[in-house]
This record gives sequence, structure tokens and C-alpha cells, in this order.
Amino acid sequence: MNQFKRKLSSDDLLEKKTTKKLRNEFDQFMTCFEDLSNELLFEIFDYLDGYGLYEAFSNLSSRFEQLLYSSSVLFKILCYLIKLDEVFNIFKQF
Repeated sequence: MNQFKRKLSSDDLLEKKTTKKLRNEFDQFMTCFEDLSNELLFEIFDYLDGYGLYEAFSNLSSRFEQLLYSSSVLFKILCYLIKLDEVFNIFKQF
């Protein structure tokens, strides 16, 4: 049984190369979380509580350490720790 393959035209080759290049750029973009801007990371941080922030982002890199210790994020972490300390004090009373 003879099968005939369609020959690729120059337009098909160009489209195939462009698609592959875009796919590679997209894959690379999606895997570089550290390339996000500080402003966008702060927006993401707003969805996490103090404990989640600290557990998820501490000890990852010096940049994330600096972001965690910025005033607004540090305040959120400290508020969590204060609440946790209050919970321990309540349990100690019983």
C-alpha cells in the first residue's frame, strides 16, 4: 500500500517554526515565577495569611526574604504570630 505524504510548503515550514518558537517562549514564561514583578507578588501575598506566606516563601531566595520583611508583608506575618501567641495564652489558662 503506497502512502503519499503531502510536501510542506515554505508557508507551512514558517508556521511550524513560529508555532514551536511561541510554544517554547510560553513554556519558559510559565516556569519563571521568580520573574514576576514585586507588585504582582504583593498582590499574590494578599491572598495568603501570615503563616502561609512565611511557610511558602521563606528561605527560597534573598529576594523573597526581602519581600517578606517589607513593611506591609511583615506586618501581616507579625499579626499572625501575635494571634498565635494569644491562642497559646488561652490554652495555658485551662
